[in-house]
Amino acid sequence: MPTSRGSTSEPVSGGSRPLVRIPPALERWWRGQPRLALEDSPAAQLVSLTAMAPVERLMVLGPAAPALAALLADTADLEPTPLAVLTDGRAGEEVPGVATIRAEAHRLPLDEGSIDFAVLPHQLRGWDDAYTLRALEELWRVLAHNGVAVMWEIAASRSDTVNAVWSQALGRNGTTPALRTFGQVGKLAYDAGFAWVQTLPLRPFLFPPGPRLTVLVRKEHYTPDVVGRE
Repeated sequence: MPTSRGSTSEPVSGGSRPLVRIPPALERWWRGQPRLALEDSPAAQLVSLTAMAPVERLMVLGPAAPALAALLADTADLEPTPLAVLTDGRAGEEVPGVATIRAEAHRLPLDEGSIDFAVLPHQLRGWDDAYTLRALEELWRVLAHNGVAVMWEIAASRSDTVNAVWSQALGRNGTTPALRTFGQVGKLAYDAGFAWVQTLPLRPFLFPPGPRLTVLVRKEHYTPDVVGRE
């Protein structure tokens, strides 16, 4: 039976290529750490939501940073080599085209203004307010003028019962996760020097089910000593 004008159908052999080609970065992300891929499922939408440009210098911080940095760089067709920052003791995966370092969020071995776009997926719940402020101040330092950082985390609920369930499910070694509202995260970001703070409609998150808070902060021409002054 003809399949199109001027052509005829042929039997498809078992060795033919798949009908849908999965981008290598996306395939590597899912196969490498599927649990983290489910937790950060809408991450690739950052490119369209924020109009990420090919010239952006990208930094991703977290346990799945190399694979996520590769995914974002591939989606945005980034020209600079993305940077992945590992902050825990787990071995990091070697990902082609991604520079990987191990550092603490509040002490990054980077020059001032050397990053245009920073991503922190599901990091905030492991930090108390004092450490979160230090990490945000360090982000402010390494971001360039008009650079942005995007953070997402499980959000605090108005229900004490829901918060108790999340605390039990997400707590590690007897610690209680720091689940915050937008107002709480925004206040910490403002104190760190960020004059522009907003939510971002990043969704859906597939696992675990529950509300998320995604916050975008931008480093403008303000400095910590003049923010809030006339």
